Amino acid sequence: MKEQQIEPEHETSSRLITRRKFLYTGIMTASAAAITGCVSGIVTRKNVQISYKTIELPNLPPAFKGLTITLASDIHSSPYMSLEDMKQIAALINELKSDVILLPGDFVTTHKNELPPALEAFSVLSAPMGVFATTGNHEFYVDADLVSEGIESIGIRMMRNENFALEKEGQKLFLLGVDDVNDTDIIDYTQGRSAQHIEALYKGVPDTAATILMCHKPYKFDEFAKTNIGLMLSGHTHGGQIVFGRFGESVFCLSSMASKYVEGHYEISNGTKRTQMYVSRGLGTVALPMRFNCPPEITQITLA
Repeated sequence: MKEQQIEPEHETSSRLITRRKFLYTGIMTASAAAITGCVSGIVTRKNVQISYKTIELPNLPPAFKGLTITLASDIHSSPYMSLEDMKQIAALINELKSDVILLPGDFVTTHKNELPPALEAFSVLSAPMGVFATTGNHEFYVDADLVSEGIESIGIRMMRNENFALEKEGQKLFLLGVDDVNDTDIIDYTQGRSAQHIEALYKGVPDTAATILMCHKPYKFDEFAKTNIGLMLSGHTHGGQIVFGRFGESVFCLSSMASKYVEGHYEISNGTKRTQMYVSRGLGTVALPMRFNCPPEITQITLA
């Protein structure tokens, strides 16, 4: 009978130790990276990244080719976003010299006392074709009417379920802004039910017009894409704020549990219809005064 070969115990043991060492090394490396990332996040929380994006907007009139838009969201005036911080942000926005400035909500965080420093800081904003804003959820936590009146008082047009036509050489580009508390009404609208706030949003906008919508939360992108919106600009997610990792277009963070739309550029195409969205990582923070793998962002978009 042929003798059966038995693997020596020390070889099996050696392989187990190798596996343990591999796992241990991996865990320690990940932990070290996380700690380093967190420290970096705390240090660089206020180091704003300027992002540049060119977007082909459907039905864009020739006169608006090359139009530049500065997108800045989620300022969150608070003890962790001081007057001096906001003045620096305002200066960065103005330095881009865009044709239009769009601010889709969350100027304040939890208290009306956060409004005056925001108004002082952003009263300097200026763009040839105007500065426009809409409400975020934190405006409603504080007092949306109070915040909106304050923002209007410094020359920024608050768009609350309404639209405005930018005009150039007799051609038009429509800006739309929806109140944060009314964005879910788009579901009723697309299903043929009464939705007065959304009806007001689209009033007078031709079906073939070039359109840009400010909607603070990105969650209803799929529904807005069923209407004549060419580009939707959002914030709210802070890009995740605390980001554990990325894989392709997937962002691993708490925000991704609420929606697949977390940061950057998205597109929905249905036949010949194309709708795009850009979700800003925003500028401020909530809950924790830090960012991890997620620098604050101001975006300059060029229309093509």
